[in-house]
Amino acid sequence: MRETFSDNVIDHTEDVWGLDDEGEFRGCYRPSGQPGLWFGAGDFWNSRFLSKLLAIQIKARELGLIPA
Repeated sequence: MRETFSDNVIDHTEDVWGLDDEGEFRGCYRPSGQPGLWFGAGDFWNSRFLSKLLAIQIKARELGLIPA
């Protein structure tokens, strides 16, 4: 990701991939730490299901319903 977004941007993001303490994908389908940058990853089922939740989070932030 550093080649695509630069060190400056990626230094502000959380680690992506693997599982967190709750068994969820780390850094995916949630705020990345860099405003306006979101990551989605996984197999087809996860991506299809979780991308809808991601879209709702992004829209809610745009409308000011949840903090940025």
